Amino acid sequence: MTSSYMNRPGNFCEYNFLDLFYQEMLAKGRPHNLIRLSVDPKMVKDIYDNLTISLTENYLQEMADICLANSWVEHSYMGGGQYDGLQLTLAGLGIARSKRKQAEQLNNRNSFKKASDYIEEHKGLFILLGSIIALAGLLIKNGSSGDGK
Repeated sequence: MTSSYMNRPGNFCEYNFLDLFYQEMLAKGRPHNLIRLSVDPKMVKDIYDNLTISLTENYLQEMADICLANSWVEHSYMGGGQYDGLQLTLAGLGIARSKRKQAEQLNNRNSFKKASDYIEEHKGLFILLGSIIALAGLLIKNGSSGDGK
């Protein structure tokens, strides 16, 4: 149920918020336009119970605001609160599926690809480390050649 693309405080981001809708779709066997979720204390408790991530209702509201602003979720009915009866849009469904597929691909890489990706992501550190070793080598070489005079 957890996803590897979690990268925000509490390991929960707007993509994980969208994934809540997708998980509900799968659990109930219903299309995206029939699933409605509300940001409330029950959602906070459900996330903690299922993902063991402790979040506040305010934080979830911030994630809902991001999703509303991007038209990934929308209000399914009038008259509810700002965070009641939210439903996934077709665009939000596409994002949720895409992020799930991306997470699966990252998890299914072979060891060589994982090592290669790690080096690519941290190449600046490797360049710095190489520069320090080269500088240390030059200092040692110059220090030892000065003693021979």
